[in-house]
Amino acid sequence: MAEPNLLADAIREARERMAQELRSQAEHLDTLSASVAELRRRQEQTAQAAERQWDALAQAEASLPRITPEAVLENVLNAVRNLMTCTLPEQVLQVLTDEAAQWGVRAAVFDVRGKAAWGAAARGFGPELTEQAIRSLIVPLNQGNPFRQVCEIAGHVDTNVQALRKNRNLLEKLKPVAEDPVLLLPIRSAGAVTAILYADPGGKGEPLPINALKIFSEFAGAQLDRLMALSEDVGAREERLPGIDEVAEEVSEETVVAAEAPELPKAESEIVTAEPLTAPPEGGVEAAGETNLVLETVTGPGAAEAPASEGAAPAIGDWPIRQEAAPVFQPSEFDLAELSEEEQKLHKDAKRFAKLLVSEIELYNKVKVADGRRNKDLYVRLKSDIDRSRQTFDKRFGKVLSKGFDHFHDELVRILAANDPSLLGPEYPGPAA
Repeated sequence: MAEPNLLADAIREARERMAQELRSQAEHLDTLSASVAELRRRQEQTAQAAERQWDALAQAEASLPRITPEAVLENVLNAVRNLMTCTLPEQVLQVLTDEAAQWGVRAAVFDVRGKAAWGAAARGFGPELTEQAIRSLIVPLNQGNPFRQVCEIAGHVDTNVQALRKNRNLLEKLKPVAEDPVLLLPIRSAGAVTAILYADPGGKGEPLPINALKIFSEFAGAQLDRLMALSEDVGAREERLPGIDEVAEEVSEETVVAAEAPELPKAESEIVTAEPLTAPPEGGVEAAGETNLVLETVTGPGAAEAPASEGAAPAIGDWPIRQEAAPVFQPSEFDLAELSEEEQKLHKDAKRFAKLLVSEIELYNKVKVADGRRNKDLYVRLKSDIDRSRQTFDKRFGKVLSKGFDHFHDELVRILAANDPSLLGPEYPGPAA
């Protein structure tokens, strides 16, 4: 009787264990179902959020202006125009970096002198790279490096941080990203590489506008050549033109010129006689003042030998005619010796800058300058050029020069008006000083 009871107990215990396991599995399945439901809910939320973001990006892209090839060329053209307004070599290098920065590029220009490339200007590297820091940056050219390669081939060099590892000073100051490409471009002037443009994307992961930078660096070299030629032209003109003291010696305030009597033909002729400005001899013309020139017609084959009748006004050649001398321009007078060394340098720089500005006006407006001198209305004909150059000069030197010295006006009269202020015309406002 005991055996059947043991079997029944075993069956009951097995059934209870199975029931317990089934309940545990059911609870686990319920937990898994809840987790799956939560995951499904999150997946749906993620999908909806992603869809909203894609829609927002699509709308933003649609609102962005389309960058066409024409727009890119227009940007390059504007950059070149800004470059061509430079009147000093250092301005060329500064504008070069400024325009490159407008294209999202970190740019630095190095001036090639001797066996080294010296930092001259930089943009896009942050406030930590000060002007003093960039000017203290020197890259030797007597070592094998990409900078030397640019000078040797006079062409652009694609490089990277690894190739520049020997130039630790450059890497420490410019801090290029290791994965970024680095572009070095030559700036050619006077038949040689006179500067090198460094460019990198600054870790943005965007490609460099290589073609635009190439075009701009070529125009930078051309502008340096133009400024050099313009400076030489100004120097040659200074050698040709006499100084103010020489002009004053050659032309006094009044010059007496004896005009030759016109030779009369044997046919009917006219003799032009003039009332002398000094007292005539006794028995001369008594009428004074109102008529200076008298036309007297003499006919006959012997007219040339006909003696003047007593009391008649002497012909031209018998009495001198007093004429007013050509005006002598007196520039702003100051004694450099009385100024400090800093002020002397400032005045010399201002005078040189004024010469370049005015010489450029004359260089590109030869016809207008000739017509303006002839008609005494230079300012009217060249008003926009003169006013724009005046504004450029004042922006650079107007606030630092002492009052009483207007170098721009002096050069305007000396170069454009050929030392005759009246040729500028009555509309010219005169010196600013």
